[in-house]
Amino acid sequence: MPSPLESVLQVLHSPAAFFEERPPGETLPIAAGLVVAYTLTLVAVLFLVGSIMAGSVDATVTMDNPDRPPAQICDTMGEQSDSIIAERCGEPEEIERDAGALLQEAVHEFVPFVLIGPFLLWGIGGLVLFAGGRLAAGSPSLGGSFALAGWAVVPEFARLVVVVPAFWVAFRDVTITDPERGVEAVEAALAPIEPILLVSSLLVLAWQWYLLSGGLSEDADISLEAAAIAVGVPLAIFGLLGLV
Repeated sequence: MPSPLESVLQVLHSPAAFFEERPPGETLPIAAGLVVAYTLTLVAVLFLVGSIMAGSVDATVTMDNPDRPPAQICDTMGEQSDSIIAERCGEPEEIERDAGALLQEAVHEFVPFVLIGPFLLWGIGGLVLFAGGRLAAGSPSLGGSFALAGWAVVPEFARLVVVVPAFWVAFRDVTITDPERGVEAVEAALAPIEPILLVSSLLVLAWQWYLLSGGLSEDADISLEAAAIAVGVPLAIFGLLGLV
């Protein structure tokens, strides 16, 4: 019996042979685990990238004090010296905040979307693979289609391996001192690595096409060529949407 590492290497090197020995539907628990692992890794990467970007900011921002009630409330109730509101109205109207910390907080607001996104794409991908197998005159299983959609996250791990170092290189010598020009500074920092990110995205799509074509051909009992078309069309559309 092959080891887990040998199995992973086989599904990456020869997905058709892997799924010929193991029907995709039987690997659904493994695929679900991969999606969960990828989601958690994606959250960690989000925090890491946010930290990298925030570390390049050396500026403060003047903003309204969130601990102070609105002016109209302070005007009407602020004179009640024994009230909590009066105490809070004694706070300054504006405060200075570290712009890097604010940026990191803004990045953290995307965590719910990152937690939901992979599972949403997993569901959509499973349905698309099932429909593609049917349109190719095959007989795919619903469980097998969702298993294959889960296996498709394996190349995404490779993308993350590229993204994190690329962001670190892009921002290691960047210092943003003017928050109003922060967007321009970020765009300028990312410009040199955009070709790297583009190439990595295209390679990931090609890898997913190869993996899913081999898997769908076994699950739907269709030729590899038919599976390649059934997988390639939606992947190409998805890739084009990602580039827009």
